[in-house]
Amino acid sequence: MNIPLDSAPFSGSYAPDEVTFLLRRLHLETTPLEQREQQIQSGHSHYSEMIGPEDAPTRERLRLFRECLVTNGMRMARDIAILADALAASAVGCELTVVSIARAGTPVGVLLLHRLRQTAPHLRLAHYSISVIRDRGADLVALSWIMARHAPNSLRFVDGWTGKGTIARELQRSLGSWPKAPAELHPGLWVPLDVCGVATFAASSRDYLIPSTLLGGTISGLVSRSVLPRGEDEHLHGFVSLDHLRRHDLSRWFIRTLTAMMADIPQSTTPPLNASGGPARHAEAVKCLAETLAQYGIADANRVKLGIGETVRVLLRRLPQVVCLSPDTYAADAHMIRRLATLRAVPVETVPGLSFDALAVIASASPKTPCHE
Repeated sequence: MNIPLDSAPFSGSYAPDEVTFLLRRLHLETTPLEQREQQIQSGHSHYSEMIGPEDAPTRERLRLFRECLVTNGMRMARDIAILADALAASAVGCELTVVSIARAGTPVGVLLLHRLRQTAPHLRLAHYSISVIRDRGADLVALSWIMARHAPNSLRFVDGWTGKGTIARELQRSLGSWPKAPAELHPGLWVPLDVCGVATFAASSRDYLIPSTLLGGTISGLVSRSVLPRGEDEHLHGFVSLDHLRRHDLSRWFIRTLTAMMADIPQSTTPPLNASGGPARHAEAVKCLAETLAQYGIADANRVKLGIGETVRVLLRRLPQVVCLSPDTYAADAHMIRRLATLRAVPVETVPGLSFDALAVIASASPKTPCHE
């Protein structure tokens, strides 16, 4: 399949041999935060049809990021190494094609590529980053392009973590209903961290704050989250370039830093064990979600986000109503979440027996609320 020249594959701020983004450059006016919430919660617009302004991270967020890298960087490096070993063991023949989900999965995909080049030099490797959007599916135009160049059974879908399992389910639904999907294309999701039991393979299921969660485009190749204007489902999913943040970009620095940490981690001599909690853990997640919806009188499940990664995203980019923490959350992670919540003046509740380390409830957007950000 040909892709128009104005949507030619590119690598963002990464090196060309680290990733190929299959996204279409768009120019969208930004929509203020409260207006986006009103549009989304009223059903007037899908979240993927709008984009918010993305500014340089504040000093406090950078401070939190660097602290998190000190406390959790080595753990992330170990999880990436485990995931790389599992991917190599899963390879059929001599080809492995990593397909990361833009944009949280992109740094993970780049790190996996570096690790696999060191530990599995016999494999013919490639890394693409594509869009998967809740309720609208995977970018089938991008997937068709990839499969014209690589064996479908070599593709492995990779993301940064799981929350409620939305992306994993979207992949299953989207590819399962795609008439062109070859039988050997497996829609499973491979992640370093699976907190809700939906991944095909996970290096870990014990939640922690992944450092890259604290930043956005400045750690993901200067690419915005993916967007898809209404009526353009037959096109490549889009993105907005974040070139205005180039002097703040840490994408390559982060890859160098984590790759150096992985250098001291030995390669596994046997295929690693899958840490995903599977159906039992997923049942716990469904129960926790239902209880939270009932407790706060919410009908829209999209207003509740499960897990540390999704909670941090809400604190950075949405209108949070409340954050709940388990007493068993790692002290350093709980401290960072509380600091982020303080910056947004969001209440934090400690909930004994909570089956997730953290969850966030998004505030109801009143149409009478003036729009500002």
